Amino acid sequence: MMRRSWVGLGVARVVARVERSETRGSRAIATAPRASLRSTPDCGQGYAAAFIAAVLLLVPTALAGPILVYRDGAYCPRERPPDAPRITAAQAVERAKTLLPADFCGPTWYVSGCEFDPEWAFDTWRVFAQQYKEVGGRREILGRDHTYVVLDAVGNCIVNIPGT
Repeated sequence: MMRRSWVGLGVARVVARVERSETRGSRAIATAPRASLRSTPDCGQGYAAAFIAAVLLLVPTALAGPILVYRDGAYCPRERPPDAPRITAAQAVERAKTLLPADFCGPTWYVSGCEFDPEWAFDTWRVFAQQYKEVGGRREILGRDHTYVVLDAVGNCIVNIPGT
């Protein structure tokens, strides 16, 4: 009697007995008793526990919602009168520079400076500030912080949003 086993797709184990029968000559007859057609031990229990743990950890985070942080006070003044003259893109960038925290644009060991990108939309100036580090003659922005400063037409701060 000779026993061989195969594992098919990791799902079920089939044990087949190959017997040589003297009554049938040299032909081999493969039989698979019902008891040997059983599934492998439950490996899904570990996955189910991991899934439940992940759900229990992620649900409170999802229910917490977004965390909105704004800079206010000295970083977002609104002291200009509404009838003041409108500012230009260059003036919007200069105003945004004054509303950033000290050392935001460096120079430090991690930040060499900032790039500013003003955009005029819906009667407001949106100024995007991105930190960079000079590495080998090029500006590396990966891993650096950025911020948005939104100003109205005369230069009053509407919102100062760090790290959006």
